[in-house]
Amino acid sequence: MANSKLQNIIQKLSESQNVKKVVGEIQNLSSEIQSRVNNLNTNDAVKKYKEIAKKVTQAESDLQKEVNKVIVKIKSSAAEVEKSLSLYKKKAVAQKNKIEKLLKSEAPSSTTKSSKAKASAKTTKAKTKSAPKKTAKKKSTAKA
Repeated sequence: MANSKLQNIIQKLSESQNVKKVVGEIQNLSSEIQSRVNNLNTNDAVKKYKEIAKKVTQAESDLQKEVNKVIVKIKSSAAEVEKSLSLYKKKAVAQKNKIEKLLKSEAPSSTTKSSKAKASAKTTKAKTKSAPKKTAKKKSTAKA
């Protein structure tokens, strides 16, 4: 009995216009809330994306700064190497000129055959000493 009375009350309420309006408003509010929840989730995703993009941009700029520092170091090192090479070249040219002057000054002062022979012997020794020696290479046998 209680069951049938309850069903009767529910039926009368559902037929009422006021109840229908309230139910319709609740359904509208429910759909509106669902759309806002979806927007909130989308907004959260957009916020997270922007944060990640900002972090990536920051990391990229940091990396670029480090690369620039390394490039500056390499360029300064290359400049030092070039200075050293030019200094060594100048020293080598000066040493060469000095040796040439010594050889030229020795050649006119000594007119005897023995000193000329000694000078030519020295130059041939120097030439033979600078020639590379041939060395026999060992043959390696591969064991399979």
